Amino acid sequence: MEMISGFFSVMMLAAALAQTLALRAFPIKHLARSISTAMGFGRRGAGGTSRSVKKDGSGTTPFQAMATALGGSIGTANIAGTASAIAIGGAGAVFYMWLAGIFGMALKFSEVLLAVKHREKRGGEYTGGPMSYMRLALGGSRHSSPALSKLAAPLAAAYAVFTLLASALGTPLVQANTVAGSAAEMLRAFGSGAEGSTVFAVSGMVCAALTGIVVIGGAKRIGRISALLVPFMALIYALVCMIVLIRFRANVLPSLARIFREALGLRAAGGGLAGACVSRCMRVGISRGVYSNEAGVGSSAMAHACADASSPIEQGLYGVFEVFADTLVMCTLTALTVLASGVPLDGGTQVSGASIALSAFSSVLGERAASVFLSVSLLLFAYTSLIGWSAYGLSAAKYLFGEKAKTPFCVAFTLLTALGAFVRVDIAWKCGEIFNYLMAAPNVFALLLLSKEVKKEIGFYE
Repeated sequence: MEMISGFFSVMMLAAALAQTLALRAFPIKHLARSISTAMGFGRRGAGGTSRSVKKDGSGTTPFQAMATALGGSIGTANIAGTASAIAIGGAGAVFYMWLAGIFGMALKFSEVLLAVKHREKRGGEYTGGPMSYMRLALGGSRHSSPALSKLAAPLAAAYAVFTLLASALGTPLVQANTVAGSAAEMLRAFGSGAEGSTVFAVSGMVCAALTGIVVIGGAKRIGRISALLVPFMALIYALVCMIVLIRFRANVLPSLARIFREALGLRAAGGGLAGACVSRCMRVGISRGVYSNEAGVGSSAMAHACADASSPIEQGLYGVFEVFADTLVMCTLTALTVLASGVPLDGGTQVSGASIALSAFSSVLGERAASVFLSVSLLLFAYTSLIGWSAYGLSAAKYLFGEKAKTPFCVAFTLLTALGAFVRVDIAWKCGEIFNYLMAAPNVFALLLLSKEVKKEIGFYE
């Protein structure tokens, strides 16, 4: 399993770097524009706009689409995932999470742009994503050889299958499991004698019920809920992290130095050990970074395709902001909070990231207050991630089986969310990471082949 994860980690970083170079670092150069657009300070790109697409008020707003996608990516991986990544891979894992985010911006930008450009309208709503641009754009002879054109439809079908598996067996396991673990920690902090199995069962059922209510409402309801919850939960979490960092401000710069030192293998005693440490940091950091921001996975492209947007380029800039907010802001805040607080970091594949984060917050807030804050944060983070991924899974199910798949998928997703609370933590994370890589493989292949089309749109914009 580790060898597979390591191979995909290197391939994802290489593909992200290749796409960044192909686009001449356009997403990185326009990061400030993406931030201002997402924050509502700007609505047009500097220097012009890309060719417009139809806008008729049928879809979600561009911000709601971004909030749905950001809710799908900002989840328990930003708290528990980052904390456990440090425990397993060392502080240097954070450096490779940054790399996955910085270079991943090009992949995220490309998939969102292509999703908006090649979306379709079915049942009065926009729909699209990797399945659509693989079939419609990659299937064209302009972009590939006749042999590759014939592979477009099977590639799109394979991506849809992997998405369905990831949404059903990946996200519910990770999110519900982390929420249940945090709830158990909170009850222990208050001296509750509740049985562990009871806590996990109740947590799983609560997550499932809250998710099912929204999932049945479709993309617009998911967008409205995400637009309300995502900014609120992100701001509150960031403020509490800043309180901890102010308390341990003397440890912030040493923590940053530790990240770079361990990432480059400068702490290890010998060459072989250094190589092993760097390899572990890279594998864990990139895999958790990709799982967190989902750049190259193609999932958020399905949410952006539903937006009533007039410019593929500007909607793509919303995608760039997602990666920035998810990895370079939220994951970094968690990492510095854990490292600066000086809590013990016991490695191991079954380590609980929620427990580590709880110890870090408890050092300032106290155990009871920290347990309540962390449990509520994880519930909100998991909730938005669950409803975001339910939308992705539903898109895949409809692509494969038609509109009749909606009700069976919603029922199955809700039940699997309830069962996810009982899965062992290391198995949950491995399932989530592997399914993400399976989705990324056909999507990144298509993105690299369609990079010329993305560059053409950039040319119109500039």
